[in-house]
Amino acid sequence: MGSHAGEDSDAIFTRKIADIRSVGRTFWVVRSHKAKPDMIQTIGATVCNLSRDPLCAFLAPSSPGGAVPTKTSSAAAEYSANRSEWKTLPSGITPVTGQMTPSTCALVFDQLCLRASAVVDLWQYADFFDLKQPVRIRQGASTLGVTHAETSKHPDRMKSHLREVIAVGRLVHPFAVWLKG
Repeated sequence: MGSHAGEDSDAIFTRKIADIRSVGRTFWVVRSHKAKPDMIQTIGATVCNLSRDPLCAFLAPSSPGGAVPTKTSSAAAEYSANRSEWKTLPSGITPVTGQMTPSTCALVFDQLCLRASAVVDLWQYADFFDLKQPVRIRQGASTLGVTHAETSKHPDRMKSHLREVIAVGRLVHPFAVWLKG
């Protein structure tokens, strides 16, 4: 994760944490073919059925400049968990911005906590939807669902497997939504 439309990550987290304090939740725009709302909703429901919290870790890029800053800053006005029933974003929430397309989506959090000196080993995780595949983070697929699994011996594992954890968020029902302006 990185800057967005001229706003650095510290400012974004400060604003999103303030949203949670103010209205009880925040919406975080993501663009990844590995994290569409129906996929995240499946993960959230599965984790909750195990009496666990569905968490999302925000990781630093493997190298400086690895996260391409988003330049587009169109604001969303409505959200939907199913693309048929649309609701207005909560009153009092700060702007939810990004490139608004028919596939624009956001994760829904009720907790966000900045982390200091935390590191995750990606070789201890696999793709949630294909447990035989190791975590593969790349541009266009940098948001994805994972589950605990040993993948350190997999031939397709990531070379850069130790990543700094910037923050952790708890997803809240409906876990992810589609957005429109």
